[in-house]
Amino acid sequence: MNASPAIKSPNAQATGESVKSFGSLWIRTVPKATWTEYFLGAEPGRESPTCHWVADLSAFLAEFDATLVELDVFGDESLLEAMRAALAESVAADFPVSLLVDDGTRRYSSGGLLARAVVGVKVEPIWYQARKMGFRFEDDTAAYCYLGGLVPADATQDGAGQTRQVMLDIKGGLQAAGMGFRDVMRTWYYLDGILSWYDDFNRARTAFFKEHDVFSRLMPASTGIGIANASGKLVLAKVHAARPKNEGFAVRVAESPLQGSAYAYGSAFSRAVELTLPRGRLLHVSGTASIAPSGETEYLDDVAAQIRRTLDVVAGILQHAGMDGPDAVRGIAYFRHAKDLGLWEAVRQAFNLPPQAVIVVRADICRDDLLFELELEAAKA
Repeated sequence: MNASPAIKSPNAQATGESVKSFGSLWIRTVPKATWTEYFLGAEPGRESPTCHWVADLSAFLAEFDATLVELDVFGDESLLEAMRAALAESVAADFPVSLLVDDGTRRYSSGGLLARAVVGVKVEPIWYQARKMGFRFEDDTAAYCYLGGLVPADATQDGAGQTRQVMLDIKGGLQAAGMGFRDVMRTWYYLDGILSWYDDFNRARTAFFKEHDVFSRLMPASTGIGIANASGKLVLAKVHAARPKNEGFAVRVAESPLQGSAYAYGSAFSRAVELTLPRGRLLHVSGTASIAPSGETEYLDDVAAQIRRTLDVVAGILQHAGMDGPDAVRGIAYFRHAKDLGLWEAVRQAFNLPPQAVIVVRADICRDDLLFELELEAAKA
């Protein structure tokens, strides 16, 4: 299930041994037993004009008869306004897109677009309380659910209250897809002003998980990161869930040999989660930072050392799962300070990550002494 270069299109041009492009987009392909998953991305400032992103995405979907199931855009207000206008005129006009905003990077190249599309399965929208929240589809071995762009309705509540609202919406969306919280395998929580209320978020999430018996099955992989969203609410969430139909599909917690359990210091998530399919495996690595097994931040005030430690931890997760850097198909590198964004290219090369799989974003990490965080998705045959 490695990323495949076998894209048959006159408009797709090779950009590397295992990467293809389509106009301004890079593409990584993961073939499944009976369908195909495409990971698409774009970054500003790399021969990738942002004005072309949505048009190229629409053209790709039409040419490959693909269905979009996930779309995230990171950037400053001007980029997001351009994306919003372009999306309104595209095939994704009513798509539950996650629009994440940071205006502290105008002098730097950061942010980008990440999308996921599928071919070979019938995709159905998920509606809850008159909102399109995401999509579901299934094959012979499992049913899948992708929810995105989830924000609370009531912005007058505090962070914990808005977190619970979003959790209830996730529950409703999952139920509309014929699933529940115990089917969730991956979550993202984008929290505006994270440093002032992260403990409140963790308490609200943990309470909800206890209430819905999540701990008795599998704690999902997760990212909790400090970045605002276009709605102005304190929380924007995304969820991936899967319900196996038979033994051909399995979900398990993947080990992180160099870190302890996040639950030991109050965060309810797994370091990584692995999916085993009839054709290959998919690994979700949670947002990972320079944290010791005992839970303390390592290498205070040293961004280079924190990056090295984070990469060591992520490499340990990948290696334990029989994977390595080139197996990455999607990721986000989060930097606390915009001035450090330029460090990423050397880091990527040292870690042997594909040249086009990870976008770079400025964001607040969940502790004020953490300077870098990395999340990855990797695939292996």
